Amino acid sequence: MVKTAIQLYTLDGFAVSEGTKVRIAAETDVDGVEMVHYDAPSAETVAALDETGLTVAGLSVAAADLDESIEAVVTACERLDCGTVVLGFLGPEHYRSEAATRETARALSAYSAALAEHGLRFLYHTHRHEFEATGDRSRFELLIEATDPSVGIEFDLGWAGVTGVDPYDLLAEHGDRIERVHLKDMDFATETFVNLGDGDLDVERGAKTATDAGVEWLIYEHEDPSDPVESVVTGASKLRQFASTPVSN
Repeated sequence: MVKTAIQLYTLDGFAVSEGTKVRIAAETDVDGVEMVHYDAPSAETVAALDETGLTVAGLSVAAADLDESIEAVVTACERLDCGTVVLGFLGPEHYRSEAATRETARALSAYSAALAEHGLRFLYHTHRHEFEATGDRSRFELLIEATDPSVGIEFDLGWAGVTGVDPYDLLAEHGDRIERVHLKDMDFATETFVNLGDGDLDVERGAKTATDAGVEWLIYEHEDPSDPVESVVTGASKLRQFASTPVSN
């Protein structure tokens, strides 16, 4: 069965320690957390993970972390017992043309190869600009074609949805490359973030499509919740509800 996790960035606006954020997530019914790499994991964070039994589904990093301090990323993964590194964002300038997109694909492939030398998987997290057109196809489709197959995709359904593409069809079509799905609900017209189930994302369809595609993790994230703890609690509840939905025949 697909596993569920909370992206701890959802609690970024809540002024508590990272270890406390782990314990908040553990009060729900999720299997793990996805974490953001700021610095070396604290002893408190490691202890919280040990005590709660939550799995670290992935460590989200910036490109600068991989360019300037990949050894620190590797060390953090070792401390967190985490086998997957996620590049959380690349700006629109990396996709301004077909040539730029192909250069980005080469960089992602190089990151994947470098991390593989340390026994780590590499994923790239999508946003909105990857789904804009370049010629007769989207930058996302070009990226899938041009990257080494070792580069996995963490597919953000909410950001794909705001562009007007059908995120569920894309997920089904490219399920062989998509390893994680972010169930991020949004008002597509205004591009504002909402709690899971309150926006335009068809959460049940997204979860079922991901499960049918063999995605390993369904991850909830809200980028700007008014009540971070409440958002985590309701999001985790819906994750579990829809992750338990039987797979289509």
